[in-house]
Amino acid sequence: MNAEALKALVKQLAKEKELDVQLIKKAIEEAIIAASRRALSQYKEPRAELDVETGVLHLWVKKTVVQEVTNPRTMISLRDARKIRKDAQVGDEIEVDEDPSALGHVAAQNMRQILAQKIQDAEREKVVAEWTDRVGEVVNAVVQRVERDGSVILSLGRVEGILPRREIPPMVKYQPNDRIRVLVTKVDPTARGPMILTSRTSPDLVAKLFEQEVPEIADGTVRIVRIARDPGVRTKIAVESTSKEVDPVGACVGLKGSRVQMIVRELDNEKIDVVAYSPKLEEFVARALVPAEIASVRIIPEERKAIVIVKEQNLSLAIGKRGQNARLAAKLTGLTLDIHPEREEQKLASVDREQVEQRYLADLLSQKEVLEEGILDKLAAAGIKSVADLTQADPFKVSEIFESDVDWAQELIEDAKSYLEQLEDMRKTTFTTDEN
Repeated sequence: MNAEALKALVKQLAKEKELDVQLIKKAIEEAIIAASRRALSQYKEPRAELDVETGVLHLWVKKTVVQEVTNPRTMISLRDARKIRKDAQVGDEIEVDEDPSALGHVAAQNMRQILAQKIQDAEREKVVAEWTDRVGEVVNAVVQRVERDGSVILSLGRVEGILPRREIPPMVKYQPNDRIRVLVTKVDPTARGPMILTSRTSPDLVAKLFEQEVPEIADGTVRIVRIARDPGVRTKIAVESTSKEVDPVGACVGLKGSRVQMIVRELDNEKIDVVAYSPKLEEFVARALVPAEIASVRIIPEERKAIVIVKEQNLSLAIGKRGQNARLAAKLTGLTLDIHPEREEQKLASVDREQVEQRYLADLLSQKEVLEEGILDKLAAAGIKSVADLTQADPFKVSEIFESDVDWAQELIEDAKSYLEQLEDMRKTTFTTDEN
């Protein structure tokens, strides 16, 4: 390659790859050295030097000064040596400017391959340097393709990113050319494919979206205290204001819900409950259980537990489908929540456990839209007085009670098992979250 062509190549690569000219220069020098070693291993200590202004490429190699040259690759005559260095003596080693074209066609091919690899390595180093500083940011992305394992390859401008299947909310499907916003979570320089890892399930994604949509959060007037998220389904976010003049919930929700709805649409219609944080745990627990109306909350500090009495007809709202609302509220507050319906005497100690279990059973049936008049009595007559009893019931007996097929009855029993698991988690497990 002549000097003009090499000069043009340097400029072209720098422009196309958006790389520094000096980086391209270094890559070419390293490539010619590597090619010279592969093609002509007899050359000693090759050293390359490229003048990017002129395109002239020098290949310096060491040769031994001798009286009679028997191997021109490693030797130089005393006469020729003194043209380079006047005081050269037999036995000295001097650097000689070798014509790169002497390496031959095979070496030139090797150089092209090595240069391509060097440029690719330089591009990856640039991506690592640039995107490592962007970890934790929310960026715009375009879906390029969906892999067999369910992961999604994204276009992030001039580079590709990957959205692993585990970082995609359940039941959400993306198609090529979909435009989404993702949280940059990690840059993996060892990855064979895209190095930039992203997420759509992280609670931090919700926090960053609120920061982008709500100026009061961006300027610090409103602060996100905690977030509890069930990706793709529901998120609870607790906020507080540093100014008495600013309503934190109103700021996040926006006029007629405009701000929060922008985020809901971005998160594939995931429900978002924005609640005001309170250092008083009783108030915070009551707010966290929105949309249920709470009659009273009693905190047991030593157990990190809250006894919650909900108003009549609000038990289903407080617990939520498959216990989701209570579970998220527990995670948001960092407390175990023991939820019970309101009774006339309003004292937990006097609550009839059998009636409580029956209420949970009624709640499950209402969610399945099969809570008809007299159905609880029919179940009780068959020995099914609680959700736990239903999980152990004979599907054929259940199908007779509800006048349905056995498959539907089996599905109801499976739902009862899930409901019971969520109920036990709610009663026995303490959920905690880090402050955002």
